[in-house]
Amino acid sequence: MNALQKTLAIIALLTLVSQSIRHAYRLWLEPRGSALDKYDQPLKDAIGNATSLDQLLGRYDKVRKEVDEKRKERREAGEAGKQQPYIDESQTEPYESEHALRAAITDWEKQDAEIRELRSYWVVGLALLVLGIVTYRKLSRWFGLTFLIAGFSELIYWTSPTLLGPGTREYDRLLVNKLAFSVASLILLLLVIWMSGIFANKKEQPAQ
Repeated sequence: MNALQKTLAIIALLTLVSQSIRHAYRLWLEPRGSALDKYDQPLKDAIGNATSLDQLLGRYDKVRKEVDEKRKERREAGEAGKQQPYIDESQTEPYESEHALRAAITDWEKQDAEIRELRSYWVVGLALLVLGIVTYRKLSRWFGLTFLIAGFSELIYWTSPTLLGPGTREYDRLLVNKLAFSVASLILLLLVIWMSGIFANKKEQPAQ
């Protein structure tokens, strides 16, 4: 059993250490921006610097009113029989800004949902760890180990990098949460390893 515990502990350690380093790098060290940023519209900077969903919604409300007015004017002109030129809404204002803000709001809401899931399932994983430790010490080592594996699986999965989604890259708010909970999970793992003496050098007792 000790060999299995060591193997599982090493795998969990490697996973948590590597993903914690990855989160820290992306949050603090990864180069950001591009030489082409100076040619982009100022709205992109405003979206990137937004600190709350309300800020984005405030900007969206203003732009949406402009879009509604433009569409109303074109509709009234069409009803009056005036020929209207084709407009690519993805390339002209205020439609372009409206699309960008709508996408940013959608991404923000998805991040909020993922952060709530991360925190909720991390607590579930913590509860499984506590149950596993108690069961391991009081009832059955194998039964307790099962709960410990389930608990650490939850902690590792929900703090792992986001591999799907727009750009396959988390934003700062999500990265901060993942880094904090990943480090907390690593500390818990080290405590369990220490309490269980998994890597302790146990000397064989001499035969009597």
